[in-house]
Parts: sequence; C-alpha cells; structure tokens
Amino acid sequence: MSIEILDVFKQDAFNAVSLSNAVNDITPTYGRLGALGIFTQEGVTQRTVAVDFDPITNALVPQSQWGGPGTANKSALSKSKSFQIPHFAMNDLMLAADLQGRRRPGSDMVQDMQYVTAKKMRELRVKLEQQQEWMRLGVLRSGQVKDGAGNLILDIYSDFGISQIATGFALGTSTTDVMGKIAAVKRNIINALRGEMITGFLAICSDSFYDAFVSHANVKAAFTYFQNNNGQNLSQDYSGGSAPAGQVRGFTFGGNELPVTWINYTGTVPDSSGSAQALVDTDSAYMLPLGTSVFKEFYAPADYIETVNTDGLPFYAKQERMKYDKGIELECQSNPLPICLKPACVQQLTKT
Repeated sequence: MSIEILDVFKQDAFNAVSLSNAVNDITPTYGRLGALGIFTQEGVTQRTVAVDFDPITNALVPQSQWGGPGTANKSALSKSKSFQIPHFAMNDLMLAADLQGRRRPGSDMVQDMQYVTAKKMRELRVKLEQQQEWMRLGVLRSGQVKDGAGNLILDIYSDFGISQIATGFALGTSTTDVMGKIAAVKRNIINALRGEMITGFLAICSDSFYDAFVSHANVKAAFTYFQNNNGQNLSQDYSGGSAPAGQVRGFTFGGNELPVTWINYTGTVPDSSGSAQALVDTDSAYMLPLGTSVFKEFYAPADYIETVNTDGLPFYAKQERMKYDKGIELECQSNPLPICLKPACVQQLTKT
C-alpha cells in the first residue's frame, strides 16, 4: 500500500507548479482587505524591492517673453529606499497514520491522499493568509508592518520622515459636527494624493469606534432625513459582513459624490506567543481612498530552484518524500510585502 501512495505523489498533480496553483485557488478564510482588492498584487523577481516616493511639485507658471527663454523647472529630490521582502514558510507531514484505517470526516469513505493533502494545504494557506492580512492592516495602522512575533518589517512613516495625521471625532459629545470632521479628513486625503483620481473612501473601524459613530445623534439624524431614499437605516446592520470579492459592504455616510463606506472590522488574532492582537486599534478607525494605485503588495519568488528569477506568486506549495519513505513532507510559503506609496493618504480617526 505504501508503494502505491508514493507512486501517486510522483504524478504531475503533486509537483511544485500544480501544488502552487492549487493552493492559490483556495478561497481564503481571512482577509477582508485582500478580498476588497485594495492592494494591487505585483510579482517581482528578487527578494528586495525599491520604492520611490516622488515629491512632484505643483506650481503656477508665470508667462514668458515671446522668443525668450522659458521658466526653469525646479524639481524636488525624490526619496528612494529598498526593502527586504520577508519570507514566511510553514511545513506539515503526510504520514501513513494519516491514511491507514482513517475515515474521512462526515463520510464513510476512507482517507485518501488528495483529501488529506488538500486539508493540510488549506490549514497552511489560512495561517499565511492571516499573516498577510495582519501586514496589510499594519500599513494602515501607523505604517508599521510586523510579523507574528512582533518584529518590525517595515515602518513607512519613520523611514521617510512622515507622520500619520490623526483626527479626534469627539463622538462622546452630542453636538460634534461629525460631517465637518469627515469633510476635513477627506480633503487631507485628496491633497495627499496630489491629483490622483479616486472612486470613494473606506473607513475601517474598531468595535468601539463603530458603535460610538453609528449611535451619534448627528449620524442618526443624517440617516433619517437624507439617506433613507437609498434604503439605508440604522435598524439594519451595515457593519460590513461577508460580501462578494472586490465589493465593499457597509453603510455610506459623508457625501454623495465621494461617500465614505464605514465597516466594522471586528476580531482578534493570536500572535506567535498566543497573545490576542486586535485587528484594529481600540477606539480608532482608519480612512483611506478607494480606486487608487497607491496600495501595492509585492511578492518575491519562492526559494526553489524552479522559481529562481521568476515573478513571485502569492503562495507556493511543494512536497518531498521523507527519508526511508516514511511519508511526505509538505510546505506552503508566501513572501509578501504590502506598502502604501503615498502614506499620508491613510489617516487615523479616534473616538475622543
């Protein structure tokens, strides 16, 4: 029986390319930012990526004399920095004990190689996907991208001498002009984009910020008198539950032409030590533009011979026979680096 099992793993369906394709086709369990498609994925051939922050200057031009010289252009120096792309790999084993005399859960059929392989790859993929989402959230939260042990991978604001703007919404005060504060934040984001076109805004909210926001008197009044024509009211949940990939499900508030979609990103995730880490900082929200090209996610190739100098993929998977044919070793890896090319366009909102 063991010979037949190992012969199966020699088939094309179990080579590195096929396993990588299979693991990339698995629907992720975690990753709302990834599902919304905010970050544009781009494969690179190396383990470092150079990012240019180009300070294009906008200025009015004085008229020139006919036949005379034009006005000399004064260009600001761009800032360029290279970043090391991190490497995340996870391993598992396929042993004879995983198959021998084992029944597939929920079925009267015995375990087979394809089922166990798919199950283990899904477990590895889910953990790597959660790590990717944690890094994307780090781009929004103070620009600090960290691994599961809390090690700093990237600090956008520190590296380029930029500070993230934070706006207090004073949601505990019933007379706060919430719409005015939203308008001010939107203007700041638009100015930071320096003319780049956008399709709208998204606000990722913690539980406490979201609850205080939707219960504020001025927000309720706006829903009652201005937005009921859209079929929205606070008796329903627009917090941002499951939605088709690429779509934002939440409630819109803060303008008609370029509204803000507010979603409650709830939950915690354990780090490598088992401590719970909130996905969004307590009492905070983060507003960002939609439809831009400023959010990038670079992927380096896997450290396999067959992937050297090829464009990186989001995930890779591979298997190898163990010594003495004791079983099969499985590996799934991802090498991502999310970044925002214009970090000033992401702004923090606080409840107080």
